[in-house]
Amino acid sequence: MQRCMSPFDKKTPHPEIPAQEGDTEHLLLERLGKSQSEADYFRWLLFVVGFYRGVQKVDAAKALLERFVETSKNDEQKAHCYLTLGQIATDEQRFEAALGHFSTALGLNPKQKKIVYVLHNNMAYCLNALHCYTDGERHSHIAIEICWTRASGYRNLGISLRGQGKMVEAGWALVEAAKLDASDERARVLLRALIEESPELALHCPWVVEGLTPNAGSELTLRN
Repeated sequence: MQRCMSPFDKKTPHPEIPAQEGDTEHLLLERLGKSQSEADYFRWLLFVVGFYRGVQKVDAAKALLERFVETSKNDEQKAHCYLTLGQIATDEQRFEAALGHFSTALGLNPKQKKIVYVLHNNMAYCLNALHCYTDGERHSHIAIEICWTRASGYRNLGISLRGQGKMVEAGWALVEAAKLDASDERARVLLRALIEESPELALHCPWVVEGLTPNAGSELTLRN
């Protein structure tokens, strides 16, 4: 059976592989090149990109993603690639570049709710990092409306609200984040910092202090 032409056939060769690279890279690139369908090709592309990110070959990962979005006509897959490019830029603390990638992905109108949630949530994170707290709050609310059971949306909302001086609201959001994922210490770290900054919260909002104690019997929720 003749395989479907991949987006890179006769256009964009695979990146050169140094002789010292391990068998895993060779295997993944071989599987990518032998993909039998567009969907299979994209699945292996993500495996290769994930591998490159894991071994700190970020430039190679970005090159694969950028070549794919230049040739693909599948907007859903392209949105996923722009999401990944944005995550890479976020890791590199290039927050404005990350926002550009996330905005491009949203402009492609992805249908998967999980992708849309992550895009808005990551935009909130980057906006908070740039001290654009009002816009960060807006994207956090959108993310929470898409999936209210994930802690990271509330955590980013808490940071946005704290940045605007809305301490009680920030406390509520961080307590919700702590309850939704008791195994993740990040919300409680932020909550402690909030109480240190506004000690009156402990007096007027005792539930904020209670949020510092993980509840072992809390309902199991999705990890972020």
